[in-house]
Amino acid sequence: MKQKILAMLSAALLTASVALAAPPADVQMVQMPRSEDGDSYLEMSYPDVTVMGNAAATAQIRQYYADEQKETQDFFNKQKDKAGNHSFVTETKSYEVTHNDGTYLSIVESGQIYFGRDAHPTHWKKGTTFDLTTGKKVTWQEIIKPGDEKYFTIKKINQALLSSKYQLSSYFTGLTQLPENYYLDKAGNIHFLFGLYEVAPYSTGIVDLNMMKRAK
Repeated sequence: MKQKILAMLSAALLTASVALAAPPADVQMVQMPRSEDGDSYLEMSYPDVTVMGNAAATAQIRQYYADEQKETQDFFNKQKDKAGNHSFVTETKSYEVTHNDGTYLSIVESGQIYFGRDAHPTHWKKGTTFDLTTGKKVTWQEIIKPGDEKYFTIKKINQALLSSKYQLSSYFTGLTQLPENYYLDKAGNIHFLFGLYEVAPYSTGIVDLNMMKRAK
């Protein structure tokens, strides 16, 4: 009888926890009209986010990406005007949801820009993670588990970089400050992103360092 009661209580608690768990955000990728001027063009999509039952968080995240769109368009217009009739500039930007569990929403921006006279295009990745309760952008320091701070010192991150699969630059001797660019993968692990030439040569590309530690 006692075991049956315990089993019933456990089932009830599990049901309650599932009912209380926030649903993942709804994210739709919206393709913007292509902006063209001669050989120059901008192609961009952006995430349209709805946090179920939370209008304030929805508004906060949507405003973030509205500002991103404007900044991208303004930057492209300035670079296009600088190029003039003697050159051109092309830019593409897209987004990918990497984590969406009802607590955090993590989205990675991938972009590429090419100036007509450059030897090769420049590309980048930038992670952004939101707290789905507030809609606010959060740093990795805010979401690491208590006690995991010891795994995120400059020394530990440098050790992870130097022992990673990536070919780093010959002049790279280690980070001197903590990285800021990060995202969460599907399992909730924290990844640091390092841009071209930041820690490795162009041929290596973007360095994606999985710290193998989950957010709280």
